[in-house]
Amino acid sequence: MKRTGLPRGLAVCLMSLVFVPQLALAAYVPALPAIGGSFGVGAGGTSSSLVGYMAAYAVCMILTGNLADRYGSRRVQLAGLVMFTGASVLCLLAPVYGVFVAGRVLQALGAGTGTVISRLWVQRALPTEQRLPMLTALSTVIAVTPAASPPLAGLVVEHTSWRALFAFMALLGVVTTLAVAKLLPADAGAGGPAGAPGGAVRPPGGAVRPPGGLAGLARAYRRVLANRDFTVFAGAISLAWCTYFTFTTYSSDLLQLRLGASPTLYGALYTLVITGYVAGSTTAKRLGRSRSLEFIARTAAAVAAGTALLMPVTVHLWPHSTLSIVLPMAVCMLGVGALFPTCQAGMMRYEGEYAGAASGLFFFLQMASGACYTALIGMAGPPDALMLALTIALPALALFLLCVFALRGGPEAGRDAVPVRTAGPVKSGSS
Repeated sequence: MKRTGLPRGLAVCLMSLVFVPQLALAAYVPALPAIGGSFGVGAGGTSSSLVGYMAAYAVCMILTGNLADRYGSRRVQLAGLVMFTGASVLCLLAPVYGVFVAGRVLQALGAGTGTVISRLWVQRALPTEQRLPMLTALSTVIAVTPAASPPLAGLVVEHTSWRALFAFMALLGVVTTLAVAKLLPADAGAGGPAGAPGGAVRPPGGAVRPPGGLAGLARAYRRVLANRDFTVFAGAISLAWCTYFTFTTYSSDLLQLRLGASPTLYGALYTLVITGYVAGSTTAKRLGRSRSLEFIARTAAAVAAGTALLMPVTVHLWPHSTLSIVLPMAVCMLGVGALFPTCQAGMMRYEGEYAGAASGLFFFLQMASGACYTALIGMAGPPDALMLALTIALPALALFLLCVFALRGGPEAGRDAVPVRTAGPVKSGSS
């Protein structure tokens, strides 16, 4: 493993925290038609379980940031993993569709804690110049998991049962809970020693706790939203996520039930799309050595919007081909993949006292936007190929306009262009 500035065991632990929710989302997508058939839910009906998962994920984001500031990140993370494990068992044994959806909601509430807490550790345990390698490692896990898991999940569904996926998720929850209990240090002031053995890191327990009550939280959020970097990059990642999540939500039924792809083939096509994300994230890392976040975001948004706007044309020309949707989406994901780590780095420019609340609010806005947008699309029924292409293109176009007009400035090699080879071991007491 490349040096990330954190002890090896802790770095692996943080990567596992972002692996769990990504697997729970991506491995599930190829199984949507099989789950619908098992419960007698019609075509497109299972999209409610995806929307419910993402809505609960959004709620988890905003709760986790505040709970971690107040009670300690380790306690919150362990509670989340226990909830995820129990919810996976509930999905596995669900007798009716309503119980299954409830299990998915609880899965998201539990698994989503790692998305916020892993970033809090990076922000609070590492100085600015040492964050990029660990952020890149987390982004790589987030990118590779959706790329590798759908083909394997498709094979499992095609040759065994969709319930086998949730049996594996329950086992994963148990293993990850034990790993976190052993490897994630207790927070300072949260009932345990501060940092890893030898004082290698300062865990995310030393931030100013947000004031209690709704009025106190409102003041904290007003302070965060007053930061222009936070607001613009939160808007950008939300629009990029709408583009990505719309495809994830509705492509499975469309490609399998209407265009005839098998679960295994769909998994391979989905992997092709996620490969674009991986390439985009890698490109952003390289550009970050010499270019500003603003430059990377504008360029990435142009790539995403250009190819998303091309998708309705290719669908019109080849309406019965899965590649008319998948190929433009794979190129679109080059831009989306570059935007995700870029926007997260831009959000981390906010170094104020409410870092936990800021991180939770950032990911809440991202996930809530995807849940609301896809729920709105589904009100008219499952989209056909042309409608799916148009609903993917709309947020991509809005993303381009936001990045062009709100991210005009920024030095080409300024405060946010961090050399990726400068990371070393964190000195005791660094923050």
